[in-house]
Amino acid sequence: MAAVRDTGRAGRTSMSAALFTVSGWVLRVVGIVCAVVGYGRWKSASHPGPFSVPTPWWQTYLVFPLLLAGGGVLFLLGQQAGVHGRRRRAGPVRAADLAAGSFVLYLRSFEDDRRRAGLEESRVRGIASLFSFAYVSGLTEEEQLTRVLAPVAPVVAVGEPGERLPLAGARRLYLPLDDWQDTVSQLMGRSRLVVLTAGLTAGVLWEVGEAARKLPPQRLVVLVPMDPGEYGTFLDRVRATMPRRPDGTPCLELPDWPPDPTGRPVHETVFKGAIWYGPQGEPHFARFGASGKRPPLRSRIRAELGAGLRPVVDRARPGAHR
Repeated sequence: MAAVRDTGRAGRTSMSAALFTVSGWVLRVVGIVCAVVGYGRWKSASHPGPFSVPTPWWQTYLVFPLLLAGGGVLFLLGQQAGVHGRRRRAGPVRAADLAAGSFVLYLRSFEDDRRRAGLEESRVRGIASLFSFAYVSGLTEEEQLTRVLAPVAPVVAVGEPGERLPLAGARRLYLPLDDWQDTVSQLMGRSRLVVLTAGLTAGVLWEVGEAARKLPPQRLVVLVPMDPGEYGTFLDRVRATMPRRPDGTPCLELPDWPPDPTGRPVHETVFKGAIWYGPQGEPHFARFGASGKRPPLRSRIRAELGAGLRPVVDRARPGAHR
């Protein structure tokens, strides 16, 4: 009977995933058509030619702008529906099924899950914000991270107990709240790479210390989603709880916030930087958005992560010399 129930549940989940996916594409197509028609009609009505038929003012300043804005809303709703479809297609994994070296382990607080679950925010302001649907990626922040890490291995994360659906991005495995540390420690040792988001919770601080104790630093990446002040607090807490070697030195060195030598404006994303380690264990703090180059309007999180983590991805991908 349990197998029958599981099969029925899987079938319903597959159908709802397909429904959300198809609805998402329909909404996006309709949204694009409405936006293009609305903008075209508004432009021709507000700048009529010598032989144009006059357009009533309420169409020029009410109907056509609403059609444009409504198209953008429909497009964004279609993107959200696509995310829900991908969530329903993502089945959980079991820790026992993960072979050594076959996955990237993504660790973070569950509060970060809620922050990374949405689509990236548009940084376009003013009249151009009406077209923000064209600038916002259809991938969530976490999905953009997993796309960057995909050349290394599929990304796996521990899901929040009790969540109805896994979030889009990393595949989820589920552990009891009172018995998770041993399994996470074992997964660290079997993973190809550990990517950890810095945070101030007790769970994240334990994960940093355990990764430092268990892994060579070259297999660890620390993503930094905080400003310099909060990062300083994170450093103080990590250093206070960091395991130490027999000679008294810490198992892992985390660098200070790097100075900005260029003085140029920083185009920040949700992640401010990432810490990775060289062949001899030397730390590197890759500061995102500090190059002075303007990031792309679309998928900028993926672009910044891809540039900042390129040395790590190139070194950790299968077949690379390690």
